[in-house]
Amino acid sequence: RGNTGPVYPWFGQDIRRGVELAVENYALLHELWRNDVVDWQGQFRTPLQQFTSTPRPLDGVPPFVWHGSIRSPQIAEQAAYYGDGFLHNNIFWPISHTKQMVQLYRERYEHYGHGKAHQAIVGLGGQAFMRPNSQDAVNEFRPFFDNAPVYGGGPSLEDFTAQTPLTVGSPEQVVERYLSMADHVGDYQRQMFLMDHAGLPEKTVMEQIELLGTTVVPVLREEFAKRRPADVPDAPTHAARVKAAAEARGAEFDSSYRFETGDNWTGLTAEARRAEAERGRLND
Repeated sequence: RGNTGPVYPWFGQDIRRGVELAVENYALLHELWRNDVVDWQGQFRTPLQQFTSTPRPLDGVPPFVWHGSIRSPQIAEQAAYYGDGFLHNNIFWPISHTKQMVQLYRERYEHYGHGKAHQAIVGLGGQAFMRPNSQDAVNEFRPFFDNAPVYGGGPSLEDFTAQTPLTVGSPEQVVERYLSMADHVGDYQRQMFLMDHAGLPEKTVMEQIELLGTTVVPVLREEFAKRRPADVPDAPTHAARVKAAAEARGAEFDSSYRFETGDNWTGLTAEARRAEAERGRLND
């Protein structure tokens, strides 16, 4: 969708209809991935007749989709309707708002018959700045926070970290903060981190990624795995989806060319041309 108004006129669209546009566009994409030949008509683009999108999905299996939303309940509804993942981009929001959005998605996921509410596929956003000593992290990050356009002029660093997921401190504090998220939203499958924020120099960003990957992520993975109930699934992977699709079909995916959408002159497929020729022969 995009979450800023100026991008919509670039594509001839109206932000006031942004949710309708997102719902329709994804409905079309969902169909194009699953049907070789599509006839379609909607509000926001020209109709499609006997249209095939290429390349076709890898291994014949559409990718797993995460629907990201900040505050639009319609997008949580959309994710639930299709049984897709829901990522609440909560980096500027209090946990109370995040809880409401995730709860809505979980309830609707169960309503549409994809599983129990606690089995829905959830992801959260996050951001952090770390140093081995927590006060060093605060002292180093504060000038960037105070002068960054996205933060500057608003709440103080202390207020912002209290009200949003931004955590500035030691790796242990980051781990503790993000482990607590599941207490509010339930067990979830994906945690994203914004690390190159506030105008940090590249060297510092690389140091932050190293700290995240070596001291935070391994602990989060281990602790989340311990607490996750056995019936709460992992986030789908392509390999797992390919295996499930093959089991449902009872055979391995055949990647050979299986369809033709028609030639550039008549629009007829080879099968249709043969049928037309046969009718002509019989009439003769």
